[in-house]
Amino acid sequence: MGLYGRLYGVMNLIYSFERFHPFVTFLYYVSSITIFMLCIHPIFLIGGIVLIVCLNWIQDQFRALKNWRFFIVSTGLIIFIMNPLFNERGLHILFTIFDHRVTLEAVIYGAMNALSILGITMIFVHYNEVMTPNKLLFLFSKTLPKFAVLLMLTLRFIPLMRRRLEEISSIQRSKGLSVGDGTWREKATNGLLYVQVLMTYSLEEAIQTADSMKARGYGKETRSTYNHFLFKRMDFIAVVILVILLFTVGYGRYRGYGQLTIYPVMEKFLISTEEVFLLVMYLIALSFPILIRIGGFLWWRISK
Repeated sequence: MGLYGRLYGVMNLIYSFERFHPFVTFLYYVSSITIFMLCIHPIFLIGGIVLIVCLNWIQDQFRALKNWRFFIVSTGLIIFIMNPLFNERGLHILFTIFDHRVTLEAVIYGAMNALSILGITMIFVHYNEVMTPNKLLFLFSKTLPKFAVLLMLTLRFIPLMRRRLEEISSIQRSKGLSVGDGTWREKATNGLLYVQVLMTYSLEEAIQTADSMKARGYGKETRSTYNHFLFKRMDFIAVVILVILLFTVGYGRYRGYGQLTIYPVMEKFLISTEEVFLLVMYLIALSFPILIRIGGFLWWRISK
């Protein structure tokens, strides 16, 4: 293992964002998704996308993100293309297709929506790597047990369905059934069979899980657990910082900054001095795990 590999191992072990209290990590993801939805401006979105990509690379060198690349790219392209096709509003006409006007405003609006969805999706990818079911249950199982289970099942729904579909696809291919071979009719028939097996498999497992939880009395009384997540001083400082950043970005957005107005008249891309400050707070909030790792690395180097 080279110097980079050893250094990366040390950073993951000591200064990893996962070592914070689950409340801190959950607050970070809530804050990140919130400000991504609030600040719809190309400069904000591009900067946020770059930081989230860097965050996923630091986490696992894109191993988790690679499994989502088809969904991310296809969803972004669909949103980007569909808006100009169904929206003719705008003063700047780029070209006309079959009497349909494609305007610059519609293209930019679709691009911003696509970037927003991509950023939120990549945040959820990183979330799945950090917020384990054990952490989520620790946060909500005592006060909101049903909400905790529902939230956990919702967030793991797509990854779980994808893994099940891969298992079903492997078994069906061993039987000579594939959605990639044969005529269109055969492909459609095999695809519907995949979906039928997937739905049956998921419903049966859901019933088994519900029966098991009911038999164990989940949600009837206060759940007692071994509390191995201690809320330390660094966790309190992190919560204060995240709340201040979220409040600052939210207040700036309330004042009308951090958003590019498209309709009825599109604004210029240039941002004001107030928006520059808001952009800095926005980027600091998104890069919080990266800054934690950089700060920990600097402290480790100074203490050596």
